[in-house]
Amino acid sequence: MTVQNLFSVKGKVALVTGGSRGIGEMIAAGLLANGAKVYISSRKAQACDEAAQRLMANYGGECISLPANVAELDGIDALVAEITRRESHLDILINNAGVSWGAPIEEFPEVGWDKVMDTNVKGVFFLTQRLLPLLTARASNEDPSRVVNIGSIDGIGTPSFETYSYGPSKAAVHSLTKVLAVKLRSRNILVNA
Repeated sequence: MTVQNLFSVKGKVALVTGGSRGIGEMIAAGLLANGAKVYISSRKAQACDEAAQRLMANYGGECISLPANVAELDGIDALVAEITRRESHLDILINNAGVSWGAPIEEFPEVGWDKVMDTNVKGVFFLTQRLLPLLTARASNEDPSRVVNIGSIDGIGTPSFETYSYGPSKAAVHSLTKVLAVKLRSRNILVNA
């Protein structure tokens, strides 16, 4: 057995949100290096396009940039429509897009909650919900589709920074992951964080 065999995702189709930098770009790189066709998404079109080109140059394979804002239902619906136009199925969904907001408690604004919860929690739920037809299209008991929600240690601990909405948003992601794992297993979709 080789590392390539152990981690092969050859022939799989994946979507990585927040895929233009950081952890998302690293996840996309790993998927590409192991044979998947990868779509990456982020709010900034230029950064998304540049990351897709950089990933293909470094790892080969096919990486497609699909800029979208997963904090808004219109952005989610546009992303789902574009993937549905291009693919008959989706094997792997990585819900990685995330934001944070920091401010002293006396100054922490409502928008600091809304933006963080919309991206980090609602975006995870509604993107997964709307991609169910593609996620179930080829999923089987022997070869299930996968949804991986990127959480954070801040969701289970007390962060040292004044990011009052971030930790609760990631705790919600952990809880949502458990609920989705139970509810979607009968559809041959494995959900983890």
